[in-house]
Amino acid sequence: MRKYYLIAAALTFVAGLILLAPAATLYGWIAPRLGGQVALAGVTGTVHEGDAAAVMVGGSPLLQDLHWHLSIGELLLGRLGVDLDSRGAVTLSGHVSRGFGALRASNLLVSSGLKPLLAVAGQAYAPIDGQASLDLKHLKLLGNWPSDADGTLRVQNLAWTLARDPLVLGDYQADIQRDGNDIVALVHTLGGPLDVNGDARAKSDHSYELHLQLRAKPDAPPLIVNLLHSLGQPDPQGYYHLRQQGKLQP
Repeated sequence: MRKYYLIAAALTFVAGLILLAPAATLYGWIAPRLGGQVALAGVTGTVHEGDAAAVMVGGSPLLQDLHWHLSIGELLLGRLGVDLDSRGAVTLSGHVSRGFGALRASNLLVSSGLKPLLAVAGQAYAPIDGQASLDLKHLKLLGNWPSDADGTLRVQNLAWTLARDPLVLGDYQADIQRDGNDIVALVHTLGGPLDVNGDARAKSDHSYELHLQLRAKPDAPPLIVNLLHSLGQPDPQGYYHLRQQGKLQP
């Protein structure tokens, strides 16, 4: 029995050394293994609790003034869990954990302009602007694919910026929830010149489906009406249908 106590004490000592190690030192060791996709600047504090002045993704700035706090309790359960908080153009707060092949998030709040998100996605020059906010009570990813989710995504002041004057498209909301083995986002209009509703569905076999129906409101600008014409012919109720489906490799 004494042998096991000694092993436990040794493991606790090693874990303590790691948790109290300077975060900048550990980041300097793992940074080359990230392939340049994620980069931190101004790293201070310890592995247990620290800060980064900036987070870059794909060479584009995403987060500023990021603070983290590692959960000791989850380490004892074999999971790596951390509370996150950031300020700046993109704000983020919530809890994220990784373990047993799953990535989990809870009480996750994200708010950002669309431009920084598009830049990270490699679409910095897309003629779209607006403000996005995500409120997730919980999210579970298996193999980088959602298996459970409950939350809300809002896009406000959505605008098409290719015209000389930005064309305001309105405000929209997607209610995200589990539907059997699928994750579905129910989309509807909060306000603006377009009447939009429909759903996006992520299935357990890594396939997805999107179906939106769009109709210009009576006071919609003529340019919006012309844009809808590019989607084809409307149905008898005047809705234009946008459909897309596909499957991603696990």
